Amino acid sequence: MTTQNVKTIVLDLLHQGRLDEEAFWQGMSETERAANGTWERWSAKDHVAHRTFWRQDLIRKLTALLEHQNIPVTDEDEELLNATTYGKQEKRSASEIQADSKQTYAELIALVGQLSEDDLTSTRFPEISGQHPLYTTFLGSLYEHEQEHLAQYYADHNDLPKAIEVRERCAHRILQAQVPQWVKGWFLYNLACFYAQHNQLEQAATHLQEAVTLAPNLEERSKNDPDLAALHNQSV
Repeated sequence: MTTQNVKTIVLDLLHQGRLDEEAFWQGMSETERAANGTWERWSAKDHVAHRTFWRQDLIRKLTALLEHQNIPVTDEDEELLNATTYGKQEKRSASEIQADSKQTYAELIALVGQLSEDDLTSTRFPEISGQHPLYTTFLGSLYEHEQEHLAQYYADHNDLPKAIEVRERCAHRILQAQVPQWVKGWFLYNLACFYAQHNQLEQAATHLQEAVTLAPNLEERSKNDPDLAALHNQSV
């Protein structure tokens, strides 16, 4: 890592994520907030409930870490977990879901405050972050994942420019942070995938090249990535 404190980066992204969610709610009507979705096309509250569930999962794991207990793991299929969560949450009110989300943000910010710089840069918590340093979970599995859901809502509701704005802002925040080049490369790679999935092929190609420049190991992955299929098909 560079001279910027990792905890500062993580906490800033948590605060930014919380503010983005507040702006998300404020940007829609009461009818849009209360609307029910379907499994194929989630509503605003479906997306927020999903984000909250995975935030709660991280809270459980970090609590165990800080209390020097075994970190809980599950072998349950992620798609099944998502479907189960959707079924439990889909009929709840937007106000209930919003309150849960606010609470989990507060809890998670408090827990991060208890983590040391060594904790965050350590690779000794594979139950949470796999082979990568712990801080990458906050950047990818939490922050980027949550931004993807905001973007997906806008894309599903015929506002691609807003979806692009969300994804570009997400990547820009990481590019401005003092994180390793390979982390920035991953965010640009995922941005390239987003553009390819929405047939914005010039932007996809540009960001993919930038990603590979920063993280050369992504080049091999990109050759067979189905998320980049539209870009590959253009080259044939």
